[in-house]
Amino acid sequence: MIRTWKNRFRQSIQLRLTGYFILILIPLVVISTFSNHRSRTILKNQIGVRTQSAMQSVVHYVDLTMQGVYELTTVLANNYDINRRFEYAGKVLTPQSILDFQWIDQQISAISSVNRMAPKASLFHYDSGILLSTTGYQKEQNPEQLEWVKQAIEADGKITLFFPEENRYNANHMIDPIYNENVMVVMRRMSLLNPERNKNIVILPLSKDYFVSQLRRLLPSSRAEAFLFTQDGKLIATTASSTATPPSWPDEGKDLIAGHLPGYPERMLMVRVTSQDSGWKLVMVQPEKDILQESHTLQGWTYLIIAVSVLISLWISWIVYSGISKPMKKMVAAMKEMRRGQLDTQIIHRREDEFGYVMDTFNHLASAQRHLIEDVYEKQILLTKTEFKLLQSQINPHFLYNTLDSIYSAAVLSDADDVGEMVINLSKFLRYSLGKGKEHYTVSETFNHLTYYIKVQQRRFDFEVTYRMGEGTEDILLLKLLLQPLVENAILHGLERKHGGRALEISAVNDGEWFVVEVKDNGVGMAPDRLQYIQQQLDGISMMNLDLSAGRDRMDAELYGLRNVKSRLKLHYGEKADLVIDSDELEGTRIRLYIPRVECGSIRYMEGDGA
Repeated sequence: MIRTWKNRFRQSIQLRLTGYFILILIPLVVISTFSNHRSRTILKNQIGVRTQSAMQSVVHYVDLTMQGVYELTTVLANNYDINRRFEYAGKVLTPQSILDFQWIDQQISAISSVNRMAPKASLFHYDSGILLSTTGYQKEQNPEQLEWVKQAIEADGKITLFFPEENRYNANHMIDPIYNENVMVVMRRMSLLNPERNKNIVILPLSKDYFVSQLRRLLPSSRAEAFLFTQDGKLIATTASSTATPPSWPDEGKDLIAGHLPGYPERMLMVRVTSQDSGWKLVMVQPEKDILQESHTLQGWTYLIIAVSVLISLWISWIVYSGISKPMKKMVAAMKEMRRGQLDTQIIHRREDEFGYVMDTFNHLASAQRHLIEDVYEKQILLTKTEFKLLQSQINPHFLYNTLDSIYSAAVLSDADDVGEMVINLSKFLRYSLGKGKEHYTVSETFNHLTYYIKVQQRRFDFEVTYRMGEGTEDILLLKLLLQPLVENAILHGLERKHGGRALEISAVNDGEWFVVEVKDNGVGMAPDRLQYIQQQLDGISMMNLDLSAGRDRMDAELYGLRNVKSRLKLHYGEKADLVIDSDELEGTRIRLYIPRVECGSIRYMEGDGA
């Protein structure tokens, strides 16, 4: 997958341009994202600091309020008249004790009326179990078993807080002044100055609504919640619903935490303040989304700007691509057409910029190339055909055939069978060589035609000839007279000067993608310098540098046959076709023709122009 994209990136200008434009935007995206994240962090910290300051004020105010409550309990607990009357009262109340309790009740009402924090102050007489309050008397059975009584006695004169977990009702169907879920009960034993203090208790039930009202002043949104805890973690009041679970503080080392909390579906911001006097803790929980509402708006605008920037980059890259890559593609397509042989390819355009100049130059070069091929290459082919046909037309074929037939008849009548055989073979060879019409013959037909020429030469020089046709080569087409010059050179320049044991071998085989024809003799071979010279001359022949005309100097005349064969080979079978010559002095010469098999199967016959 990665390699595919790398290749596409390397091959596509459009993809590279788009990538570069987007790459330019990366710093903008990174800086914008970082700035947005940093601003949100700073905003949370600033809001946290301001919230802590406000919470600290509330905690301080609550501390002052509770300090007043504690002082009130001290006043009631140390009131001499109240303590003296409680000491006179026993388990069974006398008329005097009842009068004393009425007086005490009046004192409680008077104190409560001037203290809005303790409108329902109460005093508990342990021996009789009588609870005196502003709402009347209440008899408690078995006071030693009451939880709040045991808690107050164990505190031994210190302030203690009692949190009822349920509502209880007295005989008048009124909520018990102690067992009320909506109050926090402040208690302490009376007679603080008496080392052997009794078990009488001062009770100040404080409504939780007061604390809730103080907490609500802090809430910045409707979804924020506040919780007030004692030093030992007991919940005093909360603005949340009664069924809500107070949050646990995940990290005691921090007073400002943002993250996911149990029981909350989204990220929350938690702020905590601890009283330096009482140790009470005030905790506020608020959805982070509410705090960062403005930041979210800014973030949305940031992402919108990034998206618009990316779209603009893509649009600009497309414009640049249309102005640069598109004409490049047109030129590449035109070049591919030229490679496929469409020499009349032209790029049509109306551009006047640098690309227009390049396209005009390409059109000019394409036209020049076409004219070059038409004027030079095709003229050379025409000249070659003309020379070859002129060579054939220099001899009157019918005159030769009739003359040779007459000589053959005279030889037969004179019993000169050897002469007759030479004449008939020469006649057949000339009919094949000078005949018009077919320009290509199968390998089998070509070898058969060579036999006529070789039999004539065998009458002059005694040598053996061997033919080998590989599997599947019999029906492969060969150009007319392609092998005859090679066989002639092998006989005249190789075997003629050898004394005895002369041999000639002609073979055709398929070798992979090549069709190979070989003419091999065991004649006198060539000297190394002569072989090197011939190879250099033949190496200079290519499709654009054919040599089919006869030279005038002696050395060129000797190489005319080989040059003609290689030039015709290149001309008819393509640039890949080749002629390779190897020779060892006094051992023989081997010439091989390499023809692409695909060209053998798709060759177009070049027919003659007439009889």
